[in-house]
Amino acid sequence: MPTSLPRPLLGALTLLGFSALLIPAARAQMATSAPNAVSPQKPNTSMLDGDKIYTYVEQKPAYLDGGMDGLQSFITSHVHGGAASGPMSVVTFIIDKTGHVRRPALGPTAAESEEAVTPALAETFRTIGQFRPGRQNGKPANVQFTVPLVKRVKVSK
Repeated sequence: MPTSLPRPLLGALTLLGFSALLIPAARAQMATSAPNAVSPQKPNTSMLDGDKIYTYVEQKPAYLDGGMDGLQSFITSHVHGGAASGPMSVVTFIIDKTGHVRRPALGPTAAESEEAVTPALAETFRTIGQFRPGRQNGKPANVQFTVPLVKRVKVSK
């Protein structure tokens, strides 16, 4: 013996069933894009000469002219003014697989390309000296390095 549902409940169930049919169709329309649409390409800054740039590696690069103290001393004595004078200043660069510094920039990220490097900063880092490259999986790797610009404060007595 079939029982009939109250009219408002029957209408709500019908509407619910109808919307369950429409939602997947609407999602499918949103997921498809125009066949000839091309998304804009940004330069891939996580690659250097076709190889990945690592942030963390098994063996960090080492500055051959005094380690971290020598590196900090070089940067403090050679990088001045502009963004370097702020309270939380850092310089970021890439140490490539051969131990050379590439794409130096003031701030938390390396320059997007060699052409984007500030000429004064490029000139400063040409004289920095050699690094022992970082290693990943036993092979030399490109490593992004960020160093804080430590301000030397003289205390008067």
